[in-house]
Amino acid sequence: MPSKRGNDPAPAALVVLAVSLAAFSIACPDSGSSSQQSQQAPAAALPDDVKSAAMAPFGPEGEALAFGDFPGAGGRQVLVVHRLSSASQPAGTPASPAQKPETALDVIRVSVLAREGDAWKEAFRADGHLKNMRGYLDGSSMTIPAWRMSYEKTADNGFRFEFTALNLPPGSKPVDVRVAWNSKLKEYDALDPTGTLFLRPQSAPGGPMKVEK
Repeated sequence: MPSKRGNDPAPAALVVLAVSLAAFSIACPDSGSSSQQSQQAPAAALPDDVKSAAMAPFGPEGEALAFGDFPGAGGRQVLVVHRLSSASQPAGTPASPAQKPETALDVIRVSVLAREGDAWKEAFRADGHLKNMRGYLDGSSMTIPAWRMSYEKTADNGFRFEFTALNLPPGSKPVDVRVAWNSKLKEYDALDPTGTLFLRPQSAPGGPMKVEK
């Protein structure tokens, strides 16, 4: 007598279901896994010459934040910073604004390095003062302990910055400076309060900042 199990369609149906589920899993990978893999994807590495240039003035404490090739600013530039550690901030220092960490941060030193021929040269520096090759840009007679820096990478004309002095003595006048690439003089300069006119660098710290003619 033939077995009734031979006519039972259940095993065959289970096989078809298993194959279908396997095919669906291949065609539709888990979205959580994909998201995790995307988040773990490493950022594009800096070219070796850029990395070497960025680390040279800072050593292991340097961090290359941004790099670009700017036709309107003479070519390749790299932005390097030494961050202000949380342990270095005195009590009462206001927290950094809620912005993306790659565009707003607290620093004790900043450098923009520009490629000139076969060498990298410093086009702008922020440490105790804001400086370019011609002089001082912040108009302050005090040495600034640290800065809150916001920056923007433009398409053609290098970087744009906003600097606010941190950790100043009580009663000190606030120091807020905007800096951008001056295509006429081919250098980074401070901007006036309107953000439309460049100010002339000073040969010594302090003194009134005047509009560049």
